[in-house]
Amino acid sequence: MNHLTIRLARLSVLAKDNNLGAFAFVPGPNFMYLTGVNLHLMERPTIFVVCADGTQFAIMPLLEKQKWSKAMPAAKTFYWSDADGPSSAFTWLADKCGSIAIGVEGLRMRMAEYDALCACWQNNKIFDADSCLEKLRILKDASELKALRRAIEISEISLKETLDYTAVGLTELQVKARLQQSMLSNGAEGFSFDPIVLTGAEAANPHGSSGDRPILPGSCLLIDFGASYDGMHADITRTFFCQHLSEEHHMIYDVVHAANEAGKKVVSIGTQVGAVDDAATSVLEASPYSNMILHKTGHGLGHDIHEAPQVMRGNNTPMLEGMVFTVEPGLYKSGEIGVRIEDDIYIGPEGADCLTSFSREVQFFG
Repeated sequence: MNHLTIRLARLSVLAKDNNLGAFAFVPGPNFMYLTGVNLHLMERPTIFVVCADGTQFAIMPLLEKQKWSKAMPAAKTFYWSDADGPSSAFTWLADKCGSIAIGVEGLRMRMAEYDALCACWQNNKIFDADSCLEKLRILKDASELKALRRAIEISEISLKETLDYTAVGLTELQVKARLQQSMLSNGAEGFSFDPIVLTGAEAANPHGSSGDRPILPGSCLLIDFGASYDGMHADITRTFFCQHLSEEHHMIYDVVHAANEAGKKVVSIGTQVGAVDDAATSVLEASPYSNMILHKTGHGLGHDIHEAPQVMRGNNTPMLEGMVFTVEPGLYKSGEIGVRIEDDIYIGPEGADCLTSFSREVQFFG
């Protein structure tokens, strides 16, 4: 039994446990996880349905027939053409499934697919299933862990190459381009997300956009990025300094470093996920820089960049073997500096296994 078959079987059990007749997926992390097929969410409606009894249906654009039929021969599929449009496909799907309760991805399914389902389904039979679908991917299997380790390895090799290249006067965009080139050259199949490369005051914007700002002596350089490999995504952040840093910036960095270590220290099987955020954030709150806190400590990681579990206070979910999440405390002084240190943590049989190994000590370049 291959890993896709096992995942589909688990999904059928999940449907039964939640009194649902089926789940419906659009292209995205769950779709890829269950089928191994990487399709983009575009103007052509595409839906994969898995019923509680294991039966599979799909609505698929005709141009994807070769890829889909080879990967998912067991799925009963309606291939619709651009000339005909998808309306008949949705009617066909409703007829095949009958009057069953169907769970959809509330955070991913667009109004286009939802409205089309509602037009031929009973509205009160369609439910937002995100809360129960979180359980589907929260524990990583051996194949996922192997791919994630490789994605992180590629990322860290590429970060070292990029740091060696980086010098005074280079722009954020130049550093970003070198980082992307290095990841692809080292075997990445893509990028987890558009890399965030920010210097100086712009680093105080946690999700800022790289631009033509030059790197100046004494400024910070925040790099948040990750390579993708075999469907899994790395997510790493390090903050570096050009030639030197001020005493205050050193203190800010030390506080974030201490918070990162404090968060990782409490990771253990059975402990609540929220305890990681509490430990890390408590360090930040006890510092003179508590007004610079802008976000929770982390998030789950795998086929998606942000998935369950959310590493935040109040999350009482117990840590279980197989979970992967980030620990990424940060402090941001508006108009001056941002510091974030992010590691990827796997919970193994013995507890926390930090998959990232790139140095967290203060590092200089240029």
